[in-house]
Amino acid sequence: MTTIKIIAGREVAALVTIADLIEPMRAALIAYSTGGVHRHPRVTAALDGDDQMLIMPAAVDQAAGLKILTMFPGAVAHGLPSVQGLVVLIDGVTGEPRAVLDGTTVTELRTGAVSALATDRLARPDARTLALIGSGVQGRAHLRALAEIRPWTEVRVYGRTRESADRLAESARGLALPARSTATVAEAVAGADVICTTTSACAPVLDDADVSPGAHVTAVGAFGATCRELPSALVARAALFADSRSAVLSEAGDFLLPQKEGVLPAPQITELGTVLAGESPGRTSPSEITVLKSLGLPIEDVVACDLVYRRALDADAGQDVDLA
Repeated sequence: MTTIKIIAGREVAALVTIADLIEPMRAALIAYSTGGVHRHPRVTAALDGDDQMLIMPAAVDQAAGLKILTMFPGAVAHGLPSVQGLVVLIDGVTGEPRAVLDGTTVTELRTGAVSALATDRLARPDARTLALIGSGVQGRAHLRALAEIRPWTEVRVYGRTRESADRLAESARGLALPARSTATVAEAVAGADVICTTTSACAPVLDDADVSPGAHVTAVGAFGATCRELPSALVARAALFADSRSAVLSEAGDFLLPQKEGVLPAPQITELGTVLAGESPGRTSPSEITVLKSLGLPIEDVVACDLVYRRALDADAGQDVDLA
C-alpha cells in the first residue's frame, strides 16, 4: 500500500520560505541549463475561451514530479485566483507517488526565489532603488524575495489601484523596506536600478524612455505568445536572459512580438542557469540594461516540493492518505 502526503498551501508556506528556496533554485537552474534535468516540453490544453490547462513533468537526481496548472481568467469572479495548480511528487528511484502539494503557493515562493537569484547576479552591485509594477501575489512575493539580497534605500510600488499599491507598500515597511506607492508607472520606474513587472497585462506596462541605462528588469507576468509587459524598444536595446531559452522563444510575447515587428531579428538570449554556473557572463558593463524573462520551469516546482516534502516528514505535517 502506498501512503502519500497531501500538503496544503498554508502548510507549504509554514514549512519553507523564499530564502530557503534560493539555493535549491540555483541548483535547479544550473542543472536545467547544463543538461542535468529530464524533462518534456510543456503540454498546453486550450479549453473554452481563454481558459488553459498546462501539464509539466520534470525530474532531477532522485526527485521527479508533474505540475498541473490552470489559467482561468474567469476564476476571479468566483473569488479564486486566475492561476491555480498542484504538483504531484514522485520518488525518482522507485516511481512511487510521494505527495500532492498546492502548486499555487509553491509557484509564488519559487518564482520569488528565482527573481532574487537573477537580480543578485544581473543587477549592478550598487543597485539600491527598486520599482515593483504589480501589487498582487507575485508583487508581494518579490518584495519578500528581494529584501533578502540588497539593502534597498527606496522601493516604489505601482498597482492596478492605488489602494492595492498602498497596501503592498505598507507591507514592505513591515519588512523594514522604505517603500511608497506611486500614482503612475513612470513615477515608479524613473531612475530605478531594478524593475520587476509582475502583472497579468497583455500590453506593455511601461515606456522604454523611462528605463535608465544600467537598470535590470525582471518580467514574470504576461504569459503567452501574444501577451507582453515590456515594450519592443526596451527589449531591442537590452541584454536578454531567460530561465529557458527554448520556452521564451515559443511562449513569451515579450520576446516574440519584437521579433515579429522586426526590431529583434536574431535574439541573443542567455539562460540564467549558465550565468549561475559561471559558463556565461551576466552584466558586462554598468550602463548595460539587462532583462530577464522568467516563465518558470517545472523542475523548479519539483525541487521546491521535494524540500517541502522532506520537511513535512520531519515535522509530521500534511495529511497522510493511503492509496488502496
